[in-house]
Amino acid sequence: MKEITLGDGGMGSELSMRGVEVPSHVDSIWSALALSESSKIIKEIHSDYIEAGSDYITINNYAVTQPILARNEKSDQLEDLTLKAISLAKEAVKESGKEVDIAGSLPPLETSYRADLILPEQQMLEYYSEIAVILEGQVDIIICETMASSSEARCALKSIQNSNSKRWVSWTLHGNRMNTLPSGEDIESAFLNLTDLEADAYLINCCGANFVGEAIKKLSALSNKPIGGYANSENITTSSKSSSAITNAEYIQKLFKSELNEEKYSAEVMNWINSGASIVGGCCRTRPSYIKRLKEILK
Repeated sequence: MKEITLGDGGMGSELSMRGVEVPSHVDSIWSALALSESSKIIKEIHSDYIEAGSDYITINNYAVTQPILARNEKSDQLEDLTLKAISLAKEAVKESGKEVDIAGSLPPLETSYRADLILPEQQMLEYYSEIAVILEGQVDIIICETMASSSEARCALKSIQNSNSKRWVSWTLHGNRMNTLPSGEDIESAFLNLTDLEADAYLINCCGANFVGEAIKKLSALSNKPIGGYANSENITTSSKSSSAITNAEYIQKLFKSELNEEKYSAEVMNWINSGASIVGGCCRTRPSYIKRLKEILK
């Protein structure tokens, strides 16, 4: 079998499962709260993913953006919170005694899955560049993740063109439409919009596990770079072929999902690998037990 890079799983959902308050991601600073109130548990989660077999872990900075922190008048804490997230991941890696890479996130700046809420391109580029400067030299990988539109992905990736970290970009297919971003764009168009920019890997994340395999087939035909995915612990029944932008991707996904346990999720991931993936992991509601099972299979 080809060499596979195994990531970690969910963080916000795992915090919630461990009793940490993780409010709605739509109108609060949600998982960023844990950096101030439950940092010990964040570190424990990192450690559990490392023990499960992750080759890289992602710091808990997904909700640490200027617009999200502004909800609680904490925009001035962007750097401190980001550095704290980095420190917790580094401590977990050091204590493990293992060689594990650390990834930093360039997430949606406002609300996930809402292409209609993305900011003007110049403002996005400025915000992403500010986060990128904090991450530079501190992480091995920077992931532009859960990108809901080609414009969002382009601004995030553009901000790290001169980075010494590996530059990954990952789109979401949240909702119930195969190979379609919340913006209504298809995955091939989204990829082609980035061809003048440098990326070290292309991924799909935060969607139904069955959606990832089909998208990986498309991306594998478009690029020789590493392709990958990390999905939610669910499959989605396809029910729409609309190519228009949607604002209720999250609601739609909940309507059409069926939950996957560790075995069923691992089976989907093996389909991704057979379709060309070399980077795999988990997103929302996947847990250390999911990564452990994947590690066992990949051995």
